Amino acid sequence: MPITLLLPDGQEIERVRLYERQQLGSGLWMYRIGVPLWQTAVGGGVEAAEYGTWVTSDQLRPIPGVSLDRVPKTPRPAVAAGAAGRWAWRLDGRTRSRAATVHAEGCRLATERAVPVQTMAALDALARPGTAACTGCDAAETLLPILRHGQDDVPDPGD
Repeated sequence: MPITLLLPDGQEIERVRLYERQQLGSGLWMYRIGVPLWQTAVGGGVEAAEYGTWVTSDQLRPIPGVSLDRVPKTPRPAVAAGAAGRWAWRLDGRTRSRAATVHAEGCRLATERAVPVQTMAALDALARPGTAACTGCDAAETLLPILRHGQDDVPDPGD
């Protein structure tokens, strides 16, 4: 199903692919999209590729006649026994070639150097320049909305 993606700088990419949606425990809907791109081919040249990620409805602009309600729903993966109701995070610290990254516990992209952190420590780390939330696990979709919550309500000191 095609849809328009709104980028952070306000640009739009029209007709990205919209595959599925999942509702988080908080009630927030997340949408899995695919953005058609080019990538370097093995042996040289370029070939068609697709970048896949999860976004919220705030990053999407429906195309006339396309309803987000028609996007297939998939259930959220079951929470491991004993983990219900709590979040667990790991912080991959800075190295010479990489910035720090916050991952959800069990993320396959975390390195063996990642250390466990509580939710507030994960949010504090994300508030520092150079720290990113992993998009390969639940870190970005869970922590970034919390970090942004209420930012529009803060009065401008110049007012």
